[in-house]
Order: sequence, then C-alpha cells, then structure tokens
Amino acid sequence: MSNFRETLNYCGLADLGFRGPKFTWCRGKATSLIQEWLDRMLGNREWMDLFPNSRVHHLNLRGSDHRPLLVELLRADEFSFFGKNWKRGRFHFEEAWVDEAGCSNIIKEHSNSRSADSLDGVASKLRLCASDLEKWNLDSFRSLKLQVRKMKTAFDRIDKQLSSHNWKEHQCLEKALSALRYKEERYWKQRSKDTWLKCGDRNSKFFH
Repeated sequence: MSNFRETLNYCGLADLGFRGPKFTWCRGKATSLIQEWLDRMLGNREWMDLFPNSRVHHLNLRGSDHRPLLVELLRADEFSFFGKNWKRGRFHFEEAWVDEAGCSNIIKEHSNSRSADSLDGVASKLRLCASDLEKWNLDSFRSLKLQVRKMKTAFDRIDKQLSSHNWKEHQCLEKALSALRYKEERYWKQRSKDTWLKCGDRNSKFFH
C-alpha cells in the first residue's frame, strides 16, 4: 500500500472527489451487508486545469457489486449540453409495440372497421391506423418516461441510504427499473443507426 501511495505522489495524482453515495462496493445479504469505498477517480494538476468544472458521479448500484463511476468532462467554458432538433420521417412500426395491448387494440379496431373496396380504401385504412398508432405511441412513451422517472427517484432514494434493512426493496426496485429500461431501449433501438444501441448496453464482443 505504501508503494501505491508513493506512486500517486510521484505522478502528482489527487482524488477528484465525487457526488452521490459514498460507498462504491457492497457485498452480503439483507442480514449482513458490508459496504466500502474502494473506487475513486484521480487526476494530476494539468488535467484539473484543463477540466476545472468536471464532476465525478457515483452511479446507481445495478447488476454489479461495484458502482459505476462517471466523469463529466467540462472545460472552463463549458457548463451545459446543447439540444438537437429532430426531423420527423416516414411512419415506422416499432418493435417495442408488439408486446403492448394498446397496439393490438388499435390494429383490431381498424381491421374490423368498414371494408375497403379498393386499393385507395386499403391505403386510407392504413393511413388512419398509422396515425392512431403514432398518437398512441406518443402518449405511451410519455407514460413510460414518467414511470422510469418515478421508479428511478424511488431507487435513488433507497440507493443513497442502502442498508441491510432496505436491501430486499433495493433489489426489487432494481429489477423493476431494469424492465422499464429494457422497454426504453427497444423503443430507441429502431430509431438509431448507431451500432452501440443495436448491440445494447451489454458486455458483448463489440466492446472488446
């Protein structure tokens, strides 16, 4: 351990601090939970001068016994992120809709509506169905985002006060939040042309 400290001093590395829960590792069960601060971010003076507004975040404890550490790299003149305008394209049937009852109900409703005697009639029915699906999708996705936000708030509250008393609740919330995140990932997967979203946020050969 002394050699490690000497190496840090020799390289001029210092702890960058953090925001979030103190402990970055935990192990055990509800009756005997052990927590430690094992992981931290370090930087030298030159790095700190280059990114003076940077922040280290201890993220949620999910899927591992170590918390991920996230560093926001903000230069002296950077304080916020800028949004991007998206142009609406043609209608796409979403993969995430398949498991939703609302989607099936809309399709059945239009299928059972008045018969189409011509190709124009069929096209009209398809346009009306697509329009209703898009409206339903907007409402459903707003609802999904609200569910994720509420679930994450509840999870964060438990995660910041993690103990043997609320460990079981923490695991239940983690499972529920993961299920909602999976729905969210499926929603954005079809909209993205980026390989990392197609591969998902998983430990696959794409990242190695």
